[in-house]
Amino acid sequence: MGQINRVEGEDYVPEVREPGGYRHSDADIGRELRECLADDVGLDSRGIEVEVKNGEVTLGGSVRTCADMKRAEAHACAIAGVVLVRNGLQPKEPLPEPQPEQPDGAAAKMGKPGYER
Repeated sequence: MGQINRVEGEDYVPEVREPGGYRHSDADIGRELRECLADDVGLDSRGIEVEVKNGEVTLGGSVRTCADMKRAEAHACAIAGVVLVRNGLQPKEPLPEPQPEQPDGAAAKMGKPGYER
């Protein structure tokens, strides 16, 4: 009784938890976020500025596309200790042109299907 079953070759690692009331420092959050952004192969993070104050992250600068804006924001939201993310990034590529509004229920003009003759 009281014996721990272990599989040979595996080490037991207890779950790591932060003590109650622990707060990540702004410097740690900023460093971790900058590392995440730099490690993202598909994201050019050279133009991204990161500012952290009281756990609130502000992203500034420019990225290539709107998708990169969302990607950088997702990285910021995933960092432990972040309480709020303000995304002030600007895409270098222009935003897609909005399509003209169609009334509700209007179908796109595709022609009649072959079975209606």
